[in-house]
Amino acid sequence: MSSPTTSGSPARERVDWAALKSYIAAKEAYETQSGQPAPLTDDEYAAIAVLLRPAPRPDPDLGTKNWISFINHFLQVRRQTITFRDEARQEPRLGKAPELRWACFLTFDATQDTFPRPGYGMDDSPTKNPDFTRKQDAKQYAAKSACQWLNANGHMLPSGELPKQPKPFTPSAPASATATAPAASKAPSVPVSVPAKRSPSRSPPTEPSGVGAAQMQQALPTRTSPSAEPVPTQSPRQKPAKAPRTTSPPKPSGSSPPATASPSRTSSFPPSSASTPAAGDTSELPATRRVVELAGRLNLPTPRYILTENADVTGGDFWNGRADFDYHPLVPDGLGTVTRAFTKKGAKEKMAEGVLDWMLAELERRETKRRAALRS
Repeated sequence: MSSPTTSGSPARERVDWAALKSYIAAKEAYETQSGQPAPLTDDEYAAIAVLLRPAPRPDPDLGTKNWISFINHFLQVRRQTITFRDEARQEPRLGKAPELRWACFLTFDATQDTFPRPGYGMDDSPTKNPDFTRKQDAKQYAAKSACQWLNANGHMLPSGELPKQPKPFTPSAPASATATAPAASKAPSVPVSVPAKRSPSRSPPTEPSGVGAAQMQQALPTRTSPSAEPVPTQSPRQKPAKAPRTTSPPKPSGSSPPATASPSRTSSFPPSSASTPAAGDTSELPATRRVVELAGRLNLPTPRYILTENADVTGGDFWNGRADFDYHPLVPDGLGTVTRAFTKKGAKEKMAEGVLDWMLAELERRETKRRAALRS
């Protein structure tokens, strides 16, 4: 005979564990005999999914710094550009809609170095780079990995500031080849043609030397202006000595395109850098309005944004929030959840951005399924 619980509510009925074990044994026997997954109804899938719900995966640590702002500062000062590439991943879940997660890759256009990479944001032997529930967090992590690489190679200080004497911004892969180039050029120092071949790596010094030669040519007439006749007599004597110098300027000028490859890229970057602010994912309509429109198209309830003030930061306008879909079965758990967002408006916008990303992916999934059904 059941007795009431301490809270005063009637006790629940006992679970028929024997029947549950028999049910499990029947499903296991079916899979053993057929070699196929046991058939389950939607209700059975949903019940098992609740019982075997996996623990939520923690997102990698982003720290407290705004890594994207550090990268933008580097791009503006060093006249470089980057490309962000987002990657949507759907993690299958038993009895529920797949969980949408995001990964992001940052590529420097000048060097084609991409982050995260092993040693910077990834393990030495990773299967795939980390992913996040929010697209913006994935972008921050890619920027953080790139900042770590910039710090390690002397292009950026740990504080985010840039060194006063920056190093040449070159690809990390051929660094050993560029290091051996000066050693090879020192051995055949007598022939002038060899340094000319190596001039792409020494293009900045050759330009000042050309300017210095022009200044010396201007200085010689001023010194010999009292006696104009001895100048022609000295110039033939100096012609053999200046012959390699006169031949060397054409060689650097002919090799100037490879020497100015990186400046040409940077000179071509400002037009593209005007398009790089588009990486901020700004849209004409606010994310909250687009969520309302997509909710109607997807036959989903319009989410309610529930906000609570974050008590960890005293005196700060920081908020936690979650999007409430009335426990709709198609909506992933934790969709639109934010923590420590600055201002209520900012928290609501961040929640809407996360919801919008998932809705766009869900709309694309349904359209793909519909087109496949029409073709069949």
